Amino acid sequence: MISNPEEVMIRAVRNATRRANPALEKILEIHLKMQANAGFELAYRDPKRFKELVNRLFGEYSGRLLEMLIVDEVKKLLEVEEDIDILEKAVEILRLL
Repeated sequence: MISNPEEVMIRAVRNATRRANPALEKILEIHLKMQANAGFELAYRDPKRFKELVNRLFGEYSGRLLEMLIVDEVKKLLEVEEDIDILEKAVEILRLL
């Protein structure tokens, strides 16, 4: 049972950044703190802003790749096979839990 959907998203972001490259986790964490005074929780609270900041840091292509990895991690953590392909949809599903 999911007790805190925001924590699921934070865990998914951490897992996805580590999966892509372990150094990305800290780089993204610092970038979010400097640009939005936020952490990985921004992916849950404001997915559009999160994606903008990720794209600004890594570029649109790499940002989209990271988004897909995060969505994949959310699906794994929730054990769902739903067709989710964007972060906003993953957040929408988490908010329903």
